[in-house]
Amino acid sequence: MQIIAAAGAGKTEVVSQRVVSLLEEGEPAESIVAFTFTEKAAAELKERIRQRAVAKLGSKADDHLGQLYVGTIHGYCFRLLQTHVPRYETYTPLDSNQLTNLLYREQTRLGLKQLNPDKKLFRAIRTFRESLDVVENELISLGKLPEDDFKDVVIRYYEMLDQYRVMSFGTQIVEAVGALEEQDVHAAATADLRHLIVDEYQDVNPAQERLVELLSKPLGLADLVVVGDDDQSIYQWRGSNVQNIVTFRERYKQSGVDVAQFELLVNRRSRPEIVEVANGFAESIPARLPKQMLEHRPDAGPAVTVAIGQVDEQTEAEAVADLIERLHEDHKLPYREIAILVRTRTAFPRILDALEVWGIPVQPG
Repeated sequence: MQIIAAAGAGKTEVVSQRVVSLLEEGEPAESIVAFTFTEKAAAELKERIRQRAVAKLGSKADDHLGQLYVGTIHGYCFRLLQTHVPRYETYTPLDSNQLTNLLYREQTRLGLKQLNPDKKLFRAIRTFRESLDVVENELISLGKLPEDDFKDVVIRYYEMLDQYRVMSFGTQIVEAVGALEEQDVHAAATADLRHLIVDEYQDVNPAQERLVELLSKPLGLADLVVVGDDDQSIYQWRGSNVQNIVTFRERYKQSGVDVAQFELLVNRRSRPEIVEVANGFAESIPARLPKQMLEHRPDAGPAVTVAIGQVDEQTEAEAVADLIERLHEDHKLPYREIAILVRTRTAFPRILDALEVWGIPVQPG
């Protein structure tokens, strides 16, 4: 099943409804897995599920929800490895900050500076991590890397992780995919899984997509539900492939899986003016799924101004500052109710300078 959920359409509510409906039908909690993109999203979804389950099934439902996995993909992968691959039983996960600290501490051993001799250490660490993300997100094997300094550092990096018995987020997914490619591990890990729900599906990368394929039909036993919106894909710079959601129906139909599609297009969060502007931008996205976000809230006057058509960027910044001051003076709009969205941080200096000239208070994001 594919659910296309526009911004503000109540996606979390729909996912929680799906999970509780399965529980009402008698599906065991341990047969259901729901992937979220962040720990924060997981916490919110867990609470929605708990509230709905207790309301529908009574207070005893709360006792069984601990067997339900709702969390990040890498968290699920780590649990899978510790359960089904003996060598990982004593490993510990590393978060992003812990990994950076470890790389800093082991810089000499790894030879990080040799990758970027002219750069500062933390920049060299960042560059290495970005390159490593590509390798892991794309499931590129060490054998396919060119024989150079980067490959040498990667080999030493994985040796270091094994020595300390730790795993990064990316490594957890790569190793879980590799383990699931083995028939015995696949059979054991998927034996009880019957329902897999993937939230923010538009942002999954190739490694995560392969994991989903291995867990769900036809390779696995689980019915798959993906929820997302190709218009909201924001992590392509980090390896996500929006074509996963765009081509979902066709790919799974070719595999013999019947795919139902539902759309949640009513935005209950934003004012009509914002929805209109968002639809206009979305229509310029090439090869997107055809759809039109619908408004729900009443019209409340101008809400969005698009700053385009100025001679240069500096003139544009001054025009933005002038507009804000007019909104504040003529329409009595408090500064705190005005936000400026920019494409990149490189636009910050000129806009901040223009706001300072006009005496407009600002809190950079």
